[in-house]
Amino acid sequence: MKNTQHKDSQISIQELATQLIDTLSVALYYAGVKKDKLEDALECYEGLLDSLEYDDESPYGVEEMIKTIESLRQTHAELFV
Repeated sequence: MKNTQHKDSQISIQELATQLIDTLSVALYYAGVKKDKLEDALECYEGLLDSLEYDDESPYGVEEMIKTIESLRQTHAELFV
């Protein structure tokens, strides 16, 4: 029975990750990213997360997401309309 619960937990985590990526894609689209550039924007966003200095102790929230998208707009203007 533990294997089933573990497998269900993994599926839920994978589904949640997919939903988060979809939600970020929508946020990027409404921030002005061209539809055909969303995948590129997601990769650049991830790269920015690594390069921007956020406090590891603080949660990554709305303000940090906005800051990252604004930074993406400045550093990768070609992705935006």
